[in-house]
Amino acid sequence: MSPEASGSASLLTHQAADLHAPRIRETIIAAAHGIAERTGVEVEDVTCETDRLTIRVSGSTLMAIGLLAELRRSTDHWHVGRFGTHLWRAGPDDDRPTGTDDHG
Repeated sequence: MSPEASGSASLLTHQAADLHAPRIRETIIAAAHGIAERTGVEVEDVTCETDRLTIRVSGSTLMAIGLLAELRRSTDHWHVGRFGTHLWRAGPDDDRPTGTDDHG
């Protein structure tokens, strides 16, 4: 891998999520940067769209996926606790009820 390599990955939002709400968007971006700092990953860019969050890191796509896995875990748990709905889709056919906490 060359030092200039970048990797990116995306998370799709759950149907009830609103990434354009300033408080939610700011919290997610801050969490992404916090996780990256703790794990030594350099974030190049974070993009929030209506239906997804995309992150680009200095490093491999696998590094981006790893960062997003932790971001998904922590922010979905936060969002369910705070707003009663999931933030991220579990898969392309996610039909979980919006207010169900299934994190165990």
